[in-house]
Amino acid sequence: MTGGLCAALALLGVWGAAPSVSVGDAGEFAAAAAVLGVPHAPGYPLYMLAGRAFGTALPWGTWAWRLNLFSGVCAAGALTLLCAALKRRGIGAPAAAVAAATLGLSPLWLHTNAQAEVFALNVLLAAAALWAASAPQPCGDRTSAALGLLLGLGTGNHHTLALAVPALAAAAWLSARPAPARAARALGVLALFALFGFSVQFYLPLRAAVSPPLDWGHPVDLSRFLHVLLRKDYGSLTLTVEGSARAGGTLAQSARWLGELWGGLGSTAALLAALGLGALLVRRDHVSTALFAGLALGAGPLFLALGDPPFDPQTSYALKRFWLLSWLGAAGVMAAGAEELWRSSGAGRAAVAALLLAPALAAWKAAPVWAQRWDLAAHDHGRNLLRSLPPGSALALDGGDDNFYTLASALYADGLRPDVRVFDRGGLVFPSPYGAGFRSLPKDAKEARRVEAERVLAVTRPLFYATLRRDVGPGTALDVWGLVRRLRVGGPSEPAATPQGRALWESYVLRLDPSFERAHFRMRALTPFYPLMRAAGDAAAHAGQAALERLGHVLVLAGDVRWAPPAVSEAAQFFGFSALAEGRPEESERAYALALRAEPANGGLRSNRGAALERLGRRDEARAEYARAAELDPTDPTARFNMGVLLYKAGDFSRAQSEFSAAAAMPGAGPDAAVWAARAAARR
Repeated sequence: MTGGLCAALALLGVWGAAPSVSVGDAGEFAAAAAVLGVPHAPGYPLYMLAGRAFGTALPWGTWAWRLNLFSGVCAAGALTLLCAALKRRGIGAPAAAVAAATLGLSPLWLHTNAQAEVFALNVLLAAAALWAASAPQPCGDRTSAALGLLLGLGTGNHHTLALAVPALAAAAWLSARPAPARAARALGVLALFALFGFSVQFYLPLRAAVSPPLDWGHPVDLSRFLHVLLRKDYGSLTLTVEGSARAGGTLAQSARWLGELWGGLGSTAALLAALGLGALLVRRDHVSTALFAGLALGAGPLFLALGDPPFDPQTSYALKRFWLLSWLGAAGVMAAGAEELWRSSGAGRAAVAALLLAPALAAWKAAPVWAQRWDLAAHDHGRNLLRSLPPGSALALDGGDDNFYTLASALYADGLRPDVRVFDRGGLVFPSPYGAGFRSLPKDAKEARRVEAERVLAVTRPLFYATLRRDVGPGTALDVWGLVRRLRVGGPSEPAATPQGRALWESYVLRLDPSFERAHFRMRALTPFYPLMRAAGDAAAHAGQAALERLGHVLVLAGDVRWAPPAVSEAAQFFGFSALAEGRPEESERAYALALRAEPANGGLRSNRGAALERLGRRDEARAEYARAAELDPTDPTARFNMGVLLYKAGDFSRAQSEFSAAAAMPGAGPDAAVWAARAAARR
């Protein structure tokens, strides 16, 4: 029964797998497996080797698609081993099937395990460890060797597997209560095989020594190896550099985990887990309690307490994939609840049978959220970036994981565009033009090295930038060129309105389901890049209304994405300044109003919008903006000076003098404020 269910779930995973690269890290993993490279820290050597072996044995389709299938196979294997572990703990097939179906048909499980990511292999290793720890002799040599090997290998895939160690150790102790000599022998065998499994880490220096196309951190010596292994670029207990600030504390993080469990697996599953925990405690099955509840709590609340990640949308979405390990333990507790129902009565058996149908119906209803059969947005993005580049050009990436990883997949996994040179300005992901020791330089020295290397490179080939900024590169202008910006070596600007620019936009493909885009934060973090760059091209071609409409669309679509509001604000401000300087105050006011939608607490923006309103003769509105600007930034003299000018023009010289004097007393005020204060005093 459970075997057939797991086989069906495996086929469902194959059916729902993304056809190519997906958003997030999938492109990097596909490329690194294809070339046996070193992806971002901690390097994931086990995944690289296992993914390469699977992709080589399945020589059809792109590398990204093969690794998507690899994730589906690993996920199905994890459910199979979970059912086998439950059988060892005395759980019958119907109850185990309920647990496997509830977990395996949850939208998060189906979505995550249909991508080229490391989480499916992680739950496979954890499920194998649960099965081994459920053996009749958990402290025997064979079981200790198996657990040691699994944990050692696990260091080469995902460090969160270490969170299972307390549960495994407690279950083994409670099951066997070994004598000191037996316990010492078991620990010795476990440590020996853990070291053997840990030897997979030798992959990192061995592959880095030959400088593969992807070589994150170049871990060829002990110092750099430990830097990668311990994730020093991120902080060892944080998910991302941006998420390194402490957040809500243990209680808030525990509530967060419970909320995700309730919302992700459903209220029925959560209640079933509560029933199962109660049944295990009543029956005094301490081994199962330690094994399954211990894994759930260790990989859930304990994990969150250690990192205390913030509650912003980006971090919250990144965390979702991390729930799967704890949900594996929760599924074991749910199985105990289903077993209690099955044993209770005929009605209980009917309820268990109904519980097999509930997750299937829920998965069918949620298919538009988790199924990725037509998810080609990331695939298209990498190819659209390459379409932007003429033959023989170079592209400097100034941030953006989806830029890095979709291009890595296209270049190294799919073998496209060998004529172009792609590198990242951080010197991390792609072969770097910045020379040896670049990563160890201080910030200013890094920037000087970048500028010099890019100036030399621009002499030999056309140089483009994938960036949200206008001020990168060796000091010359950047012209909008489709999705990228072209370094202007000399001569007049060549904006996006040229035939080349129009041809680029006509060539881009972006196949996207809007409902899928709304459901997934990472998708919304990618797709707004298109209207943002199109707006930059419109602004360069003096199509102001079109530019502002596109920027407004970015804000509606991605208002909760960290990069989007500042990018919209910066682009709108640039257009607003240009429009006001060129005598178009109405367009300038609309631009500054849009920028304020993105950054409503920006006092400087309110001063600028006030200037545009004043030029339009809307003095009362301008006065309100100046007052609000002074309130938001009491140390900025601009708002007080502008208010003084407005009052001076209106003949209110007494209040104008007060505003000019206040501006003149602030740090950074120019001499004009004091001059105008004296003039206003003379007119009183």
